[in-house]
Amino acid sequence: MSIPRPSPLIVTEISYGLGNQMFQYAIGRRLAHAANGRLILLFKQEYKTNYARSFGLKHFNISGGGVRDERVDPGAAAAPRMRARLADRIAWFARRFRKIPIIRERTVHDLAPGTHATLFMPELLDWRGGVHLMGYWQNERYFADIGDIIRKDFMLKTALDERSQAALARIQAGPSAFIHIRRGDYLKPEHIALYGVRGKDYYDTAVALLRQQAGPDLRFFVFSDDPAWAKEHSIGGDSAEIIDWNGPAPERDLALMTACRHAIIANSSFSWWGAWLGEKAGQIVIAPRHWYKSIPLYQDILPERWLRL
Repeated sequence: MSIPRPSPLIVTEISYGLGNQMFQYAIGRRLAHAANGRLILLFKQEYKTNYARSFGLKHFNISGGGVRDERVDPGAAAAPRMRARLADRIAWFARRFRKIPIIRERTVHDLAPGTHATLFMPELLDWRGGVHLMGYWQNERYFADIGDIIRKDFMLKTALDERSQAALARIQAGPSAFIHIRRGDYLKPEHIALYGVRGKDYYDTAVALLRQQAGPDLRFFVFSDDPAWAKEHSIGGDSAEIIDWNGPAPERDLALMTACRHAIIANSSFSWWGAWLGEKAGQIVIAPRHWYKSIPLYQDILPERWLRL
């Protein structure tokens, strides 16, 4: 009698904010689906920022093991010992017992500013064995062929709160578009040098272009980590509605963004997912031409069908 071989183990490290976590999950989900393997979400505790992040994937209908409904903190001292032991045990099991290879994605810091910059690893599309993934994997080509599965996995497990449900009804009542503004940590000097911050000119130009292409009746809904700035600068025009009550629950903002027909996004993985999950026939997405200020030729993250401004 033959002994059945164990399913390939797909370990994907989960770190940083919700948008990054979604990319990290999506590539792992696709590789596990292709290999008929077992997906493990491995918490990563190496943070270089001075603010806490939460495990946002817990709000969605995701699959995979090793998930814990706990806060992901920047300091090792703040991490519960039980979770740390779990991570160590999974990593040891993956590396030693199953002998799976570790694949590390290059970072944007490895890219030469004057060259065509890409981090995409096409060989992963044909990968059918176990693997331990370390990186951000911000490219839809890693999971586009199971897009329906990813969109289903990223549906909220619980209903929206009453105020957000009312906003959803307004979004669905007519032609709508979301505007996402990322400021917050992007205003730090080191982040300004790397990412840059999209200002009023970008959003005013994008709004005018979208109205020209989608019609004058388009209503804008604004989402931002700095709603006061959006209000002060009248982003989206006087009739735009600023959604400013979901700060502790970004997954609710994401659900509302997804319901909009069109999108104007920042150079932010969070708004990227709002546009991608909400893809519809005839959708127009306007995105910054340069995702990284310091690496203007980097284009991995933007689908060809999106407009660059």
